[in-house]
Amino acid sequence: MFQFDIILKDFANWKLENDELIERFRAIDSKIYRRLEPVIAVLNYTYQRAIHQGTLNEDLETIFNVGLNYLNTQFEVIKIYYQTLFESKCNEIEEFGILVNYLLFINDFRSDLERFEDYVEIEKLDEVETLIEDMIAQRDNDVDTAKEALDKAVMSVAKLLDYEYTPIIDIFYEIAKSLGIGLSDDDHSIIGKDI
Repeated sequence: MFQFDIILKDFANWKLENDELIERFRAIDSKIYRRLEPVIAVLNYTYQRAIHQGTLNEDLETIFNVGLNYLNTQFEVIKIYYQTLFESKCNEIEEFGILVNYLLFINDFRSDLERFEDYVEIEKLDEVETLIEDMIAQRDNDVDTAKEALDKAVMSVAKLLDYEYTPIIDIFYEIAKSLGIGLSDDDHSIIGKDI
């Protein structure tokens, strides 16, 4: 339990550090926020439960730990894009929210492929990532072109490995539903299953 108390404190610190940006994204109903909302909601629920009820079962502790690590990683990537490509302007990053979510998906997918490192060339993913970053830098919001390129890259890797990828976002969406946590966008329009 002592180690989990440290993780709870890490989450409280993470929230303090990122709350202003989260609120900015939530205030404009950002696509980026909606993508991460299942993870944030599950972490908030679990944190409150641990604070008010004490000990959590091992499954909830694991879910919390995985979610916090994931959210921390995602937010570091988001902050880089937010500050460098969009000069810390919420409305500008939201204009390209779908493309940013594609970049976050690539990051997720690449992380999941690490266990296949010796078997997979991720050059196609690198090419799509570069394509999307270039599109954003040039303020080209051609979502269809980006989606087509991303779909092809993901399908080629999945076919090569005979592999079915389930994004962590989708897993946390299902966890939120099973815990009875309401989400603001229950039509599941997050980048996960739709790729």
